[in-house]
Amino acid sequence: MHTNLQPSIAVLADDLTSAADGAAPFVARGLTAWIGRGQIPRQAAAAAVVAVDSGSRSATSSQAFESVARLTDRLASRAVLYKTVDSTLRGHIAEELEACFAASGRKSLVFAPAFPQGGRTTVRGIQLVDGIPVSESAYGHDPVHPARYSALVDLVPKCIKNVTLLDAVTQEELDSRIASIEDPESVLWVGSPGMAAALSQRFVPAKTLPSLIEGINNAVLVAIGSANLRSHIQADQLREASGLMLLRGPRARERDPAAVLRRIAQDAARQLQDPGFGALIATGGDTMEAILDLLNVHEFEILQELDPGFPLARARLGDGRSLLLAMKAGGFGSDDALERAVARIRGTTQILGTDSL
Repeated sequence: MHTNLQPSIAVLADDLTSAADGAAPFVARGLTAWIGRGQIPRQAAAAAVVAVDSGSRSATSSQAFESVARLTDRLASRAVLYKTVDSTLRGHIAEELEACFAASGRKSLVFAPAFPQGGRTTVRGIQLVDGIPVSESAYGHDPVHPARYSALVDLVPKCIKNVTLLDAVTQEELDSRIASIEDPESVLWVGSPGMAAALSQRFVPAKTLPSLIEGINNAVLVAIGSANLRSHIQADQLREASGLMLLRGPRARERDPAAVLRRIAQDAARQLQDPGFGALIATGGDTMEAILDLLNVHEFEILQELDPGFPLARARLGDGRSLLLAMKAGGFGSDDALERAVARIRGTTQILGTDSL
C-alpha cells in the first residue's frame, strides 16, 4: 500500500488515452497520478497512481507481448494492478493478457470492458456498441485497428484458468459487481474507463476533490486525428461556437492514415512552439502520442477529468513552459464535448453551467 494510507495503483495501457483515462477517476477522488510513455515516470515513488502507456496497440503481437511483460514486472509490486483494454476490443488483447497475467503474480483475472457512459455494454459475455456486437459495428471495419471479436471468452488465453467475465449495462451494475469481488489485491483487473471508475470507488471510498485548475488565457489548439464521425461532429460544433482553428484530417478514411496523422502531428508541434499556446486537445491516442513524440514529452501529471474518459493533464516542455493536455478516444462524448472542454480549460464553464460537466 502507498504511504499516507493511500492505495498504490498501477495502470498498464496499450495506448495513451487508455493510460490517462485509466488514472483520471482516481485523481477525481483526490489521488495523485503520473503517466509514463513506455517507461515508469520519474515521479512514481511519490504518486499514488502510476499509469504507463506501453504503446503496444500499434506494435506487432510479439512486440506487444514483450513490452507488456517487461512493464508488468516493474508495476506488479503495487497493491492494485489494472490492465486497460479498449472498450471496443481492439489491439493485441489476448497476447497482452497472457503476458500481463504471467508477470503479475496475481491469482485470478477479472475481465469487464463495459463502459456504459460511452455506449459500450456487455451482455451474456458479448461486447456491444450502442447495442451492436462490436465486431459487427463500424469498429469491426477500422482500417488500422479493427475489432475482430465480440465475445470476451475468445480473448482470454486458455493458459489463464481462474477468470471472471462481468456483464454490465449500467455503471451502477458494474460498480456493484466489482465491489463484490473478494481479495482484490490478488486480482489482475482488466477493463476500460467503466472499470477505472468502479475501482476508484472501491479503493478510494472517501472522496477528496482535487485542486481546482485555474482557467488559462493562452490559446487552445485542437487536433482531430480520429476519423470517427463523432469526433468530426464535435469539431464542427466547436468551430461554430468559438471560431477556434482546428487541425484535423479528412472525414473519409484515407488510404494512408499514417501520412495524415504525421501531417497533423507536425502541424500541431510547429504551432505549439508559439508560447501563446497553453493547451492542446487531441482526439485519438495515436494523435496525442505523435504530437508528444515531436515535443519530446515522455511523462505528465493527470489533473482532473473534463468528462468521463476525457482527462486533463499537465506536461513540462523542453523550454520550461507548462502545457495542458486533454485527450479522448475518437468515438466518445456528446456533440458538445470539445466545446465544453475548451470552456473548462479557459475557465468559462460558468457560461455553460457546471452541473452539465
